[in-house]
Amino acid sequence: SILASCKSQMNPHFFYNALNTIQAYIFVNDKKKASNYLSKFSKLTRLILEMSERENISLREELEALKLYLDLEKMRFSDSFEYEIKVSSDIVQDSVEFPPMLLQPYVENAVKHGLLHKQGEKSINIKFARKEDILIVEIEDNGIGRKRSAELNAIKNKKHQSFSTQANEKRLEILNEGRKAKIAVEYVDKLSNEGNPLGTLVRLYIPI
Repeated sequence: SILASCKSQMNPHFFYNALNTIQAYIFVNDKKKASNYLSKFSKLTRLILEMSERENISLREELEALKLYLDLEKMRFSDSFEYEIKVSSDIVQDSVEFPPMLLQPYVENAVKHGLLHKQGEKSINIKFARKEDILIVEIEDNGIGRKRSAELNAIKNKKHQSFSTQANEKRLEILNEGRKAKIAVEYVDKLSNEGNPLGTLVRLYIPI
């Protein structure tokens, strides 16, 4: 079904790239890195399989999966970016629930489309705040911005950027069916005073 395919959010390319990374560590005989990477990769794979069977998961579980994903991507890209996750003190992580792997595609976009082609310092900041019955999640990168990323992706692969955006929109549409309070998302293109891109901020509003 469409929902089942939308639930399996992890990009097949991620698994392919992960296996290539493990192979590369083995090739250069870096057993420690290969073992560390494989351990995190197997944990994340198990988490995804478990979570995909459920309608909702806790924020704590989502954070565990996000951290594993980001750690793996950091290793794969030779620690070329930093990330920080902040959760407001008024949020009880075990009692806040929402659909599994809801945030991962937006975080993946920040890594792949925002940071990958950027020179210099790269970072992702993820913040969780609560306003009454709404969980507000901000995923902010200091990357090249959506416009430049779309241009580069159009050169490399005409379908790639539009697919990731459309897939996210389609999934939200399905998740919002029958919901009185809808999950909403907004994008902010950060610009300098001169109009140069400073990265992207994605803000999700999740009824809880």
